[in-house]
Amino acid sequence: MEKNQKIAEVAELKETFASATSAVVIEFKGLVVEKDTAFRKSIRESKAQYRVGKNTLLRLAVKDTTFAPLGGHFKGASAVATTKDDVVALAKAVNGFLKDNPAATFKAGIMDGKQIDAKQLQVLAELPSRDVLIAKLLYLMTYPISGLAVALEGIRKQKAGE
Repeated sequence: MEKNQKIAEVAELKETFASATSAVVIEFKGLVVEKDTAFRKSIRESKAQYRVGKNTLLRLAVKDTTFAPLGGHFKGASAVATTKDDVVALAKAVNGFLKDNPAATFKAGIMDGKQIDAKQLQVLAELPSRDVLIAKLLYLMTYPISGLAVALEGIRKQKAGE
C-alpha cells in the first residue's frame, strides 16, 4: 500500500470514527468467507459499518477521538464494527456473530462513550428492540390513566344503580 493510499485510508477511518457513537473491536482469526459475509449482512441490516483494516492505520484513526482507548486492542486480525444509530442492534449483531463463530473473539468496545466488556455486550444484546421498548414505555404511560377511567366508570355505574 502506497503512502497516499494509507493517508486516504486513515482519513476515511477517522471520518467513520468521528461520526460513530459506538464501536466494537473483534478478532476474526480463522473465519471462513461465508460466515464473514453473513456477519457483514447482519451489520448492514443494523445500520452499522464493519471494517477490516491494518492495525497501524486503525490506531492512527482512533487517536484523538472518543475511541482512543481502543488503540491498544488493534493487534492480530482486527476488525471494527461502528454505528451512529442503534447501539442495541449493533450489540445484537456482534453478539450473534460471536456465538455462532467460536473462532472470532471480542477484544474491546465503546458504547456511547463508555468502555464495555464481553459480558456488557451480551447484556446489551439481550435487551428488547427499540420498538418493543417504546411500546412498553407507552403502555406504562397510559396504564395509570386507563386505571383511573375504569375506576370512574365503576363509580358511575354504582351511582346509577347498575
